[in-house]
Amino acid sequence: MTAAWQVTPLAGRVGVAVRGLDLRAADDTAVEGLQSLLADHGVVVIPDQHVTPTDHIRIGEALGRIKQPPDYIETLPGFDQLAVISTENGLGYATDRWHSDVTWAAAPPKYSILHMEQPPPSGGDTMWSSQFEAFDWLSPSLQSLLIGLTAEHALPTGDAKFSSRHPVVISHPRTGRKALFVNSIFTKRIIELREDESDGLLAYLFAHSTRPELVCRWTWSKGDLAIWDNQFVQHYAVGDYHPAPRKIHRIEIEGEPPVPATI
Repeated sequence: MTAAWQVTPLAGRVGVAVRGLDLRAADDTAVEGLQSLLADHGVVVIPDQHVTPTDHIRIGEALGRIKQPPDYIETLPGFDQLAVISTENGLGYATDRWHSDVTWAAAPPKYSILHMEQPPPSGGDTMWSSQFEAFDWLSPSLQSLLIGLTAEHALPTGDAKFSSRHPVVISHPRTGRKALFVNSIFTKRIIELREDESDGLLAYLFAHSTRPELVCRWTWSKGDLAIWDNQFVQHYAVGDYHPAPRKIHRIEIEGEPPVPATI
């Protein structure tokens, strides 16, 4: 972090906005500062960053190895690392449920880097929920029960080729802080429990992990850029802007398999 940055919380427990930073001129010190803020707060929003696609890719490469978008997501012509998520291509409403991206994979993405190209005139906010805080708010007894359990994550289609098992509680590789790692779209069952026990516990965790006290919310303006630590926050793009258009460019950074938490 640099002395010129103005860092303000987005909410009490998750997310910060950073002003005084021009990502087009970000050096190694700035990148380290961003990674530190992401490890501590989960989400960093940098307003008024009118970056080009080339700038966006350079920022992604500074933060890690860019993950190629899947075939079913449109990419920007000439920039196949940049996913286009918009109302025009039918993907604009695809994330209006709480989730972390691609947790069915063995190594879910590390960061998402989203640049707002066309916000709607009103609505279309994004919310994030801290999974560090979600774990911290549990009773010590329930924390102890969850550490060591594993869960199956899979695509809703049920295709076994797209499934993985992950710890229910994971640890941040930089800080060691513990976080819940379940979400209602991709987490199917807790392996070590009976099906009825798993269903009941997961229903509780899904609701608990997105309670309002753990959430921040951002109202977009054109040019805003947000980065979030995908394995440690859930996100929800609010689909309340129909029929107005909304378009973003997104890069994802390749991740490592989640680190199991220990007592």
